[in-house]
Amino acid sequence: MQPWILIALLAAAETVDAGAEVDAGAATPAVAPSAYEVVVTAARRRSSWRTAPAMVTVLGAEELARAPEVTVDELLHRLPSVAYSRTYAAECGPGREITLRGIPDQKRTLILVDGVPINDGVTGAVNWSMIPKEAIERIEVVRGPMSALYGSGAMGGVVNIITRQPRAANETTLKGAYGTLDTRAATLVQGGVLDGAGYLVGGQLTDTSGYVQARPRATYHVKNARRDLSLLGSAFVAPDDHSRLAVSLGWVNEDYSRGIRTDDQNNAVGRASARYERELSPDAGLVATVYAQRLTREVDLGARPSYEVHDHTETDDGTKIGQLLQADVQVGRNTISAGIDSSFSSLRRRSRYAQSDRRARAQGQQTIASLFAQDELRFAHEVHRLYLTPGVRVDLSRSSDGRSLDTGPGPNLPVDEEYPDRSWMAVNPKLALVYRYAESTTLRASAGRSFAAPTLFELYTVFTRGPLLLVGNPGLDPERAWSAELGWDQALLGRALLRGTAAYTRGWDFIGYRARGANQLELANITGVEILALDSELSIELGARWSLYGGYTFTRPTVVRNRGDAALVGNRLPFERPHRARAGVVFRWPEWVTVDLSGRYEGACFTDVENTRATRLRSYVTFDAAVSGELLEHLRWLVAVRNGLDVRYDIYSVPTERSVAPGLLVHGSLALVF
Repeated sequence: MQPWILIALLAAAETVDAGAEVDAGAATPAVAPSAYEVVVTAARRRSSWRTAPAMVTVLGAEELARAPEVTVDELLHRLPSVAYSRTYAAECGPGREITLRGIPDQKRTLILVDGVPINDGVTGAVNWSMIPKEAIERIEVVRGPMSALYGSGAMGGVVNIITRQPRAANETTLKGAYGTLDTRAATLVQGGVLDGAGYLVGGQLTDTSGYVQARPRATYHVKNARRDLSLLGSAFVAPDDHSRLAVSLGWVNEDYSRGIRTDDQNNAVGRASARYERELSPDAGLVATVYAQRLTREVDLGARPSYEVHDHTETDDGTKIGQLLQADVQVGRNTISAGIDSSFSSLRRRSRYAQSDRRARAQGQQTIASLFAQDELRFAHEVHRLYLTPGVRVDLSRSSDGRSLDTGPGPNLPVDEEYPDRSWMAVNPKLALVYRYAESTTLRASAGRSFAAPTLFELYTVFTRGPLLLVGNPGLDPERAWSAELGWDQALLGRALLRGTAAYTRGWDFIGYRARGANQLELANITGVEILALDSELSIELGARWSLYGGYTFTRPTVVRNRGDAALVGNRLPFERPHRARAGVVFRWPEWVTVDLSGRYEGACFTDVENTRATRLRSYVTFDAAVSGELLEHLRWLVAVRNGLDVRYDIYSVPTERSVAPGLLVHGSLALVF
């Protein structure tokens, strides 16, 4: 059948019932990205992952429980398409970023908890210690540009961490863990539900002595000791069958050495949100959310080059307040989603110097207000189904109250500037097409535009590193990108699922540093990039006891324009490994033991955009294993080995210095569940 004939038949055919698609799990192949048929992130509402307008992968509760990884960012590294700048929890350097599709920097990948953004309003960073994995129901990872729905920061994709919903009157998990590098953890998660109301509370304390990462080791290098404490609480009430109100609170404190005797960093983040859902009719619903986040970041820095004495302390105080309002309406073959988002962020940054009367500070505010709309049109004819999803989002941004001050920046002239307010607008459309043939084959295509607003740090910061003065730029424009992708899902014999996606991204106005004078660097829109990406996943169920999984990702992020240095054109972006692969096998002996064995390959990359040989990180292969089980119904245990080949591969976590992985790590845990 010719494609144009097929499309004509589909357009004239009967409407596909949306509810039937979502509930089609019994009639679909046995293998899925997880046990979860319904996802909420790709379309910003409940829908089937099979018809989502973007590639979705779900890490479910079973996989999280048996995984050897400890923290959420490590868990995401199980997906080869996720780039990761920290290798283990014991590596306590300040860099803890995950990014998607070869698009670097955490500010360009949006992270949500139960649909609420948690990237901070200062730099776009994420405090990954905020949610213990025992409190997580699943993690949904959506690759590709999502600015048409989610706005700024969703260039590479969206990660949604969905917390547990209690299903019994009392559910308690009490867990203790110990491992290599004197790493200790204690976790308590307790919840319950009764008569349409429920709650979940918990916390986690993790402490590690760390290890000396830098090679070669200087006299001022120390172990990267770290202590993280997180607390969370949520409650919901459903007053009737058509409405639900949920509130959530969270707090985390991360305190760690930066690998240098006189350097230390402390991050504290508090968050709160409230969400109201209302079913207005069988075909219409409303969701309203308000949220707030408070960040305090304090960094102690020693005096170069000996780091014998304390030089100064940098303090960031950031606030972010936002609201999300969305309505969904089903009209015939259309499901229309529309809404309003807004956020307000503020920054107060100060530097206190121990050896002089020097003063430095920066401040600023940013407001973003957005309108978005998306329509999913469904057509069907016999075994053919077609889903056409156009969408667009308009974001209005205003930065204000900007000021930068530094009374004595080394060899540079003092800085004392107040900046005028500035506004700009971003329009980001997207069009996605999903074609399903029967229950076994899905083809997916999409094209869309995305953007990332300049952060408050990039707009207004002023700080020094040695003789260098680095200053922000209140005239920065948003970073922009166009992306297109083609995807294919193929179920095989009801026991295997093969998925693949090819994507192309062309970005411009990416923000970087350029010389403003001797010993001065200024942030500016200087870089254009081109990114080619290939994602693939394979999962196979071999009966009730055995399953195989694997994936491979190729990314080639290349500089195609640089206003600061034309010689950089053709170079690769830093920290982006072109080849990543992972393969594993799971053996289950029901109710007794589960074994998860996996290997991972990470290709070579550079740590700077100059791509110098001295900063090249070599490729490596490593091996992980986890054995877990249950004793006496309520006692769960796990023994895990990470980097089982004891590979001391290169990383880059200590600022400006080469460092290495710690080698083989072993940890075990016992959890009382009742």
